[in-house]
Amino acid sequence: MNRGPGPLPSSGPSELDRLRAIVASYFPVYETRIGPQSLLLAVRPDPATLEERFDRLRQELWRLGYIPRLRQELGEEFLEVIRRPKLGDPRLWVNVALLAATIGTTVFAGAMIWLTYTGRLDLMPSDFAWGAVFFALPVLTILGVHELAHFAMARRRNLDATLPYFIPIPPPFLFGTFGAFVSIREPFPDRKALFDVGVAGPIVGFAAAIPIALGGLLLSVHASTVPASYCGPSILGQSYGNLLLGVSPFWAFLSLFVPSSFVSLHPLALAGWVGVLVTAINLLPAGSLDGGHVFRALFGERARYVSYVAAGLLLVLGFFYYGWLIFAILVLFLGLRHPPPLNDVSPLDRKRYLVGALAAGILVSGFVVVPLALPPGNVAFVGAPYAAYPTPTPPAAIASDLVFNFSNGDSIPHAYVVTASVESVTVSTGGNGTALLTGANLTAWEANASWTFVLPNGSTVGPIAGGSVGLPGADAFTVDASRVATVKVLFSDTETARGVEILVGLSQDCAPSGAGHLDTLFPTAY
Repeated sequence: MNRGPGPLPSSGPSELDRLRAIVASYFPVYETRIGPQSLLLAVRPDPATLEERFDRLRQELWRLGYIPRLRQELGEEFLEVIRRPKLGDPRLWVNVALLAATIGTTVFAGAMIWLTYTGRLDLMPSDFAWGAVFFALPVLTILGVHELAHFAMARRRNLDATLPYFIPIPPPFLFGTFGAFVSIREPFPDRKALFDVGVAGPIVGFAAAIPIALGGLLLSVHASTVPASYCGPSILGQSYGNLLLGVSPFWAFLSLFVPSSFVSLHPLALAGWVGVLVTAINLLPAGSLDGGHVFRALFGERARYVSYVAAGLLLVLGFFYYGWLIFAILVLFLGLRHPPPLNDVSPLDRKRYLVGALAAGILVSGFVVVPLALPPGNVAFVGAPYAAYPTPTPPAAIASDLVFNFSNGDSIPHAYVVTASVESVTVSTGGNGTALLTGANLTAWEANASWTFVLPNGSTVGPIAGGSVGLPGADAFTVDASRVATVKVLFSDTETARGVEILVGLSQDCAPSGAGHLDTLFPTAY
């Protein structure tokens, strides 16, 4: 466990004089103030050598157990020396254990994704192999090079950093991991180091995601078509086969070169999609995220206002996708304000501002307002259902054609089935009298009913006998996205009747609860 900085040494003036002498060997000191927690020195640094001298001072004092902080107040530069927090030794076995666990969870997620891609329900050993190759390995590669870029840049800037800590997440989380992180075990020396370490991961991770995404899109072009009636496997209520992926501006740009359908997206393409989205999320300008590092380096103390806007935007987006609400709460819990670097005086150069603009472009182009969603199951009647009365074909005594048009309002194709049932039967009782059939009489009348379904694809299913029937699942028909279809139900009965109320239902396969269903009652008269 890390301990906070303690008071300056109580070994007497000699230690304080030593610290002042060390600082004076790098910068001219014209005033000294001694506090209970720090030594504050007013210095006159040369802007031309400030960064190089401060970094050498930082490294020397770090070895002695101290940290220098350089800040500017009212046109003067002050260098504050405080105790360095005591850090425990990093435990390599933790990194290894988390990596092993994340390999396991992502391989399992990859197996489920591959199983869904092939349109099957029975998990086989080969699904784990293909899931590892086409999903787990590319996802871990994107995350790994992202974090190793942070690690390498931190070491290049003489910062103590740990190896990546991967975060495994078991089902029902779809992708098997929440990402990874590298712990920087000492303060950033200046804004340039803060920027370089923060931006290195997203740039490298995004670059790794691009060829993976392109390769996956190429494979998606040749993907086999999974039936619209396929709902995919489900674990703990989470379906793997009935999800919509949000399209970011960058993904839409890639799709211009390799057009593909999100309905049958190859697992490799999904890995690229995850990589692009994770990179964009990491660049959100808040707290200790990569974007927090980058925007703090770019804008200094003003970056806190950018963080407030980012957190507020996440809270608003939480109304559209609950995941952003959870993420906003996490960001608020960890803190919006980024701690300043030790040298918060030296500015960034122009090339870093250009790279910062590139990072902002990655954030905007890779972000998705609703990353994952269930199809809403939008289905509606188009026009009023109606009944026609053709001449019955013997031995039928009555007949009616029940017709309705409906639209699939979702952005993907869906499979539908139709049901029909006799709700009531009115018969003549002599003269002008009528009566409703009930009990055994109604059951006997329904037994003579016959139904034939004429489907939008031109096929005919029937005749099917009985008072309540349904279209067999094997005969489910598909309606493309945003299309209107017509269904005709041909009803007849060998017994006469004055009137029959018939309930016809339409149900969408894999529909979310409370959606994807229509009913209409046909009050026929003969």
